[in-house]
Amino acid sequence: MQGARQNIETMDPVYFLRQYTGGQPVSKPLIQLIHELREGYSFPNGVINSLFEFCLLENNYKIVRSDVLELADEIYERNIQTGQEAFYYLQQRKYSPSPSSYCSPPDQNEYNMDYVETNIALLARQLHEFRNELKGCVQRMNQQINRIESRLEQLTEVINKLD
Repeated sequence: MQGARQNIETMDPVYFLRQYTGGQPVSKPLIQLIHELREGYSFPNGVINSLFEFCLLENNYKIVRSDVLELADEIYERNIQTGQEAFYYLQQRKYSPSPSSYCSPPDQNEYNMDYVETNIALLARQLHEFRNELKGCVQRMNQQINRIESRLEQLTEVINKLD
């Protein structure tokens, strides 16, 4: 599990976002936002990825530029330098009435559990979407089979009338 977190610390944000979109290309506005976070805030990949992950999970898998920049300002003001610290701060901020009540992150195991829980939620959502897609495919296949059976019955009737 430590490896997964270190991967997020070093993973390129474009590649990170592609994982959430099933490998689809990342839009130009998001690439520009990544550039702005790198240049304007000097954030490393881990902080950018944690920002995006938090926003994706909180905003129904959508990234809203103004939300990202608002959170980036808070992270920058607190001099947070790692994805782990950023993720912990954002989680704590979510449940805390005031962002100024930030304290240092817990030990690595507690942080990893938060990370595991968010990824389990993502996997559950993806599984649900896959099940719905699969159910639709099965329904279309059943409709096609019913049409084929109907045509076969019609052909059988025509053949019987010819005899």
